Amino acid sequence: MSLESLKKKFQEDITPLDVTAAILYFFGDIEFTTSYEKLNRAFYKERENPLLREFRFLEGGPYPYSELLDSVFSRLSISGLLGCRNPDYRKFFVQKNQRDRIENGILKKFSPDQVEELKSLSNCILKSLEE
Repeated sequence: MSLESLKKKFQEDITPLDVTAAILYFFGDIEFTTSYEKLNRAFYKERENPLLREFRFLEGGPYPYSELLDSVFSRLSISGLLGCRNPDYRKFFVQKNQRDRIENGILKKFSPDQVEELKSLSNCILKSLEE
């Protein structure tokens, strides 16, 4: 496989990072918890959604846990698509320039129907985080 075909495949394939970034994009300009327990619980509630099919949760511990979800949040942070602006790192945020990057790169991978589903999924997850 050539470098060009690999690059094209990467630009077209939807990954768990893409799904999570798109969900966070629809949170808008708010700060939200960095608690991995709350994040895991919120995503776990929506685990039946086909867009979250790759996230597997272990249910035997104190809360449902997805290693993939934790890894995705870490990669989003490292890639600059997610940040923490407060000194005690209790809140994540996605700034306008980060949302622009998601809109111009990641959201284009999704069909219009998937974008609508992501909006709905985002609202459900955000409500769970606010509980």
